Amino acid sequence: MKRLLTFLIVTLTITLLATTVRVLLWDDALTQALRQGIPEFEKTTGIKVELELVPSGTLLQKTLISVTAKSADYDLIAVDEPNIPLLAPILLPLAYWPETKFYTRPSMADIMPLALAAGQWRGQFMGLPVNSNVYIWLTRKDIIEQYKEEFKKEYGYEMRVPQTLQELLDMSKFLAKKGIYGWAPFTKPTEGATCEAIWMFESFGTSVLEVTPDGYKVVLDKSKAVEAINFYKELLKYAPPGALDYGHAERVAAFARGEVFSMFNWPALVPDIENPEKSLVAGRIAYTAPPAGPAKRAAIRGCWIVAIPLAAKEKAAAAEFAYWWMSLETGRKLIPFGLTPARESLLRDPQYVVERPWFEGIYLSMNYAVERPRFEKYPEVSQIIRTHWLDAISGKISPEVAVDRMVNDINALLKKYGY
Repeated sequence: MKRLLTFLIVTLTITLLATTVRVLLWDDALTQALRQGIPEFEKTTGIKVELELVPSGTLLQKTLISVTAKSADYDLIAVDEPNIPLLAPILLPLAYWPETKFYTRPSMADIMPLALAAGQWRGQFMGLPVNSNVYIWLTRKDIIEQYKEEFKKEYGYEMRVPQTLQELLDMSKFLAKKGIYGWAPFTKPTEGATCEAIWMFESFGTSVLEVTPDGYKVVLDKSKAVEAINFYKELLKYAPPGALDYGHAERVAAFARGEVFSMFNWPALVPDIENPEKSLVAGRIAYTAPPAGPAKRAAIRGCWIVAIPLAAKEKAAAAEFAYWWMSLETGRKLIPFGLTPARESLLRDPQYVVERPWFEGIYLSMNYAVERPRFEKYPEVSQIIRTHWLDAISGKISPEVAVDRMVNDINALLKKYGY
């Protein structure tokens, strides 16, 4: 009896002293997949996991309420990469993460450089990218096969996955005569419209905002930006009806119905397009890097970074969870449940290239990844960009006026915050 009592007391003590790591992440197929592996993590480490998933659109607000430099309700948080500058002052730089007992830090050489850069701010890595999230280019292979010779007779080269924006426009004009829309845009007044603007600006050779040693500088080149807007307006002529009110749901639905030839998409939205029960084009899609503009190829990056708050109570447990998430073993176990890896060796694994061909598209596109403007008040910059961008592509104002207003409003915003 005495031994039993001692055993119960020890067990209770261990239970009471067990570490709990509180994790705040966005809610989608990738993070939901984590739940499948948490029991194994808890068994291996003895660390209990409290995982909270919230919609990505409200995650920043939740974080700002729950985490400060002096207190934190969570030990590990996810940060959408444009918000790294805003949250950096309350995050523990990766170089200062504590030592771990069970899982080791992933090899930095196995994380694509431009994905790793998503978590960097002013010379320091503030966390780790847990996915190589980047816009990938989708093209209908069956349409290419059906029309490549006929297209060649008219344009002098075989139809293929568009290698340039001009090729995309040529193919869109040709396919319009076949009742097929050349591409599908993103035009709803949300972050996706900002991504469209940055994609086109970068493709035509201009960025919007540059980080300088003592602040920021607006660097949007007017002539290149106007050229980009005019080209986008030309592409819109070959988009589906209602194209000026298109978001992810609309463009994915149109593509899955077989109405669209080529377009961008986030990797998390691809599985439904490859599901024969939901899509008429499953198995007929090529996944590649985007077509090049006059200046370069540009794929908008949108990595999620996991970071440890300065005030986190269980920093070592948070590091254990982050390293477990990024381990090759966890990746292989959770990819079937929807995990999108950040590690190059998993993206290029021959098994997954066959089973999930969009992984190759992620790898190819990440080589041309571009970031959205880095600024502490990024949501306000994004609002300015998309407002004037949408006004220009819809014809409410001229491209020239739109670019002038964009520059003036961003400069006013910088002044407002003391830059």
